[in-house]
Amino acid sequence: MEKNDEAFKFLTKNPYIPLLGPPISALIPSHTFSLGHLPTPIHKWNLPNLPNNTEVWLKRDDLSGMQLSGNKVRKLEFLLADAVAQGADCIITIGGIQSNHCRATACCCQVSQS
Repeated sequence: MEKNDEAFKFLTKNPYIPLLGPPISALIPSHTFSLGHLPTPIHKWNLPNLPNNTEVWLKRDDLSGMQLSGNKVRKLEFLLADAVAQGADCIITIGGIQSNHCRATACCCQVSQS
């Protein structure tokens, strides 16, 4: 796939192929909605005064394209695909005041509706 073709994968329904064997794979959804720019990179974090032979790596889910939601987009890709497959026309979620989860859910629902 060419680099420019990746832009057309955003907001599309894609088959999900699990890397797990049976019986766990039977419980995994068959599709996801592409709601984030994934995979996100992993960066080495250079911290001073770490013990010898210690490295810290960060999974940069803040670069998923959904500001303030990070890894929540990964879960929503599965949940919303499942909801649409079941014919849902409404999503209900719970979170605290200023909840990043609620914000991400609202954003993803709006995007998946278009």
